[in-house]
Amino acid sequence: MNESNGDRIFRLVVGVALLIAGFTVLSGAIAVVAIIPGLILTVTGAVGWCPIYKVLKTGTRKTVEA
Repeated sequence: MNESNGDRIFRLVVGVALLIAGFTVLSGAIAVVAIIPGLILTVTGAVGWCPIYKVLKTGTRKTVEA
């Protein structure tokens, strides 16, 4: 996991909001533009791992050194 709890909550809230908007309020290409990032944010928030953070060798989760 490379996301902090705050990061995960933010991703889940924004992701679900984009999905709801994409499936209910928006239509056409704008709906697709909302649904795709909504899916990505929801999945990464639920899993707690962001592949972009991995590539950049960073993250928002504090690591505990033993």
